[in-house]
Order: sequence, then structure tokens, then C-alpha cells
Amino acid sequence: MFGILAVEVFATMVFCKECRQKVEDCPHFVYPITAQRVSVFDPKIETLAYEQEQRILEIAFKGGQVWQLLGVPPAIYQELRGSTISSFLKFIAQRYKAAPVKTGIRAIRVPESESCSKCNSAMTLKQRVNSHSFVRIFWHCAKCNLDARKEYGEIETNRERKMQRH
Repeated sequence: MFGILAVEVFATMVFCKECRQKVEDCPHFVYPITAQRVSVFDPKIETLAYEQEQRILEIAFKGGQVWQLLGVPPAIYQELRGSTISSFLKFIAQRYKAAPVKTGIRAIRVPESESCSKCNSAMTLKQRVNSHSFVRIFWHCAKCNLDARKEYGEIETNRERKMQRH
């Protein structure tokens, strides 16, 4: 289905039709949509999300892969919510352009630069620190020699980390 290869939960290799190889990430992957995820009862699919304005259907598989179908009419999304999804997708998936979705740390959008809070100049990246759920960037302004730190993604508090361990 969609040219998707079966993978283990901890492996995120996907066959990219554009690159013609198995990759973890590439320029052809798209960012996730911000629409609400709806859990579904299906042996292969975890959730569906639909962005009506752009007509994007996002499908999260239980194996960990997430794909988007572009140009999907709202009626098709409504039909999916009320049917056995994986069998229905076999018939409609080839009608729409499909793209894999960035997941994990790769799905966090980090801007090329930030504006300096002191002089409003474009700051440059000084250092990047990746966590499993967020990216911390240390920015530097060459004009006024200001350094700033900013986090992108979901940041866990120390209390949340302790609760997950117990």
C-alpha cells in the first residue's frame, strides 16, 4: 500500500519513490499536519487526521510510519472514518499523490535564523542540541554579540521525566 515497506517500530526506513531508495529522511518527506488525530479501529492503522482546507489525509500506521495523501475530498475522509480503513485504502490510495511524513525529531520545524531581541538583526546558529522530543538552538548575533537559547518541539519538565521512569 502506497509503496510502503514493513518496518519494525524502532526502524524508520521508508522507500522514497523520488530518491528510489530506502531512507530515514529526505527532501521529499513532508511535515505533519496540525489537524486533530482520530483513533480508528483497524488492524494496521493507528490514527487518521484530515486538513480540509488543503485536502490532506494523514494516516499513521501501527508500525510507526505516517503518510499523507494529497487532494483527498472531505467525503472520502468521512467514508474512511466509518469503514474498515486498511481495505478501503487499498482501493483509493493509488488515486492520490502520497508522501511520507517526518516523525520524531525530524518533524520539529527549526527556522533558518531568529531575530535578535536586542538589535533585530538575523541571528545565526551557534550550536544545536537534539533530544528525543525537542531541539535546543543556541543563536548568536554578530552585530551586537548577543547569544540566545531557544527550544523547539515538546519540552519535558524534570517532573515529567521522573514520572516516566517510575
